[in-house]
Amino acid sequence: MAGQAPPDGWSGFYRERRNRVRAVAKDGVILWLGHAMQPRNYAGNAYPFRQNSHFLYYTGLADPDLALLSYPEKDCDILFLRPEDMDDVVWSGAGRARADMARDAGVETIEDIGHLGSLVSKARSQGLKVHYLPPYQASSLLKIAELLGVEPAEVPGGASVPLMEAVARQRSIKSDAEAAEIEDALVVTDRMHRAAMAAARPGMREYEIAGLIQGIALSAGRQLAFTPIVTVRGEVLHNHSYDNVLSEGRLVLNDSGAESRRFYAGDITRTFPVSGRFTSLQAEVYETVLRAQLTAIEMTRPGVTYDDVHTRASEVLAEGLTSIGVMKGHPADAVAAGAHALFFPHGIGHMLGLDVHDMEDLGDIVGYGKDKERSRQFGRNFLRLAKCLEPGFLLTVEPGIYFIPALMDRWEQEQRHAEFICYDKLGPFRDFGGIRVEDNVYVTADGRRVLGPGIPKTIAEVEAACARGERDIASLCQKPAAAGGGRPPTPF
Repeated sequence: MAGQAPPDGWSGFYRERRNRVRAVAKDGVILWLGHAMQPRNYAGNAYPFRQNSHFLYYTGLADPDLALLSYPEKDCDILFLRPEDMDDVVWSGAGRARADMARDAGVETIEDIGHLGSLVSKARSQGLKVHYLPPYQASSLLKIAELLGVEPAEVPGGASVPLMEAVARQRSIKSDAEAAEIEDALVVTDRMHRAAMAAARPGMREYEIAGLIQGIALSAGRQLAFTPIVTVRGEVLHNHSYDNVLSEGRLVLNDSGAESRRFYAGDITRTFPVSGRFTSLQAEVYETVLRAQLTAIEMTRPGVTYDDVHTRASEVLAEGLTSIGVMKGHPADAVAAGAHALFFPHGIGHMLGLDVHDMEDLGDIVGYGKDKERSRQFGRNFLRLAKCLEPGFLLTVEPGIYFIPALMDRWEQEQRHAEFICYDKLGPFRDFGGIRVEDNVYVTADGRRVLGPGIPKTIAEVEAACARGERDIASLCQKPAAAGGGRPPTPF
């Protein structure tokens, strides 16, 4: 793992990254395609832009309508930029100087984006293979189809498997500089979570909390790393509705994070009581989840499979649920059978980096590799990372317990895993919601390091954060010195 940037800074990183991946494309060229603006109803009214993360990783450039061709045999790269006309200047202002963009990406040769097609055609006429990654935006898919002269349906199947494997391998190992980027994102993320805990009061709507944390990110010159989950319906795993009322006795699940200035994602989940204090039952469930998370973090080190971490965390959850009275039998047997998945129907975590679910667009190459297959067992089949951990992996650890009425009804009707589940004890939990606790963990040569400033996590810490007043909320909403300076999250 590289500890410092090269002498020429991040532009050196980008050049090194491209050089390391060239070997898989000696028979051709590599096409790195950036994202285009996505219009809502016409080109001038677009959705907020976010660059393709692979393009960011290999160039650092966050502008739309860019591309880069890497020629492994010639050991050179060509950066393709959209020419700027006066209409662009009038409506959007002057763009960055082309020479500055090329310098930041560590590239010497620049061409207009209109020349990309002819150079791709020339390469193909010379018998060179065009290596590209599978696109996940429709506009990128159509662009690749146009460049290669194929039907759009053929594009996904033509993606370069050797390139996918090389990129997955390279991006999986984070440098210390990348870990520092995520720690930077977590400085802002910490303030988002502390403010949410301090602000929540009975009678508020979820959108008031969601708006507060988004404002904190924007006021620090950051974007959110993903659409936040801020809800009293914590049992809905990816709940993006913010209409519910915060009421006395409910729990708020806040899964949110900011990006760093170089677009690395923070991803933290905390669960806290609307009233400011956990009930005895909530505390018992919360302590079970926290115990599972701390156990999983302690197991996270090189040489351990994340599948085994998931299994052990699941057993700790099952032990706690047995003590609470909603499960029975031996916890390890219950987990082996998959009975615990009624309450924990997802994996223990995933890769984290420039994407919150890093490289998920490349499929199971990232989380499973060639030799391990994804389980078909309910719950475990949503484990996104299962392979053996290595130094440099950066991942989330996020166990949870959820009481999902529809799922409980279905399983009870089928009497699924009745030898492990006390269906007659589930009634009081139908309106409980869900609890998840999530941190970001960097695998080191001799263990692991939990990243970030220490966001309130124990019951005592969470309740203390909930007790903070309006003056404290105001201070959390102010721009911190660590987040100041520099330009906003545009190309750097």
